[in-house]
Amino acid sequence: MHKKIIKIKHVTGTYTIDIPEGRLNEMQSQLDKCLNDEQGAIVVKGENGDQFVYPSDLLKNSFIAIVNKEEVKVL
Repeated sequence: MHKKIIKIKHVTGTYTIDIPEGRLNEMQSQLDKCLNDEQGAIVVKGENGDQFVYPSDLLKNSFIAIVNKEEVKVL
């Protein structure tokens, strides 16, 4: 199974959220809640403890896609 990411294109830039294995449905649910004003933001914890907050206003004014994560191959 391919790893998935959420790609958010906004006028301020392009953002990506890595979706951990087995959490695709949860992330889709959080996106839906943000877009329907049921949740204020998506908060994602980074590998070294950093927190990234994606407010619902940013998500509502963006193009959002869930795509396969491209694997980098070293030759």
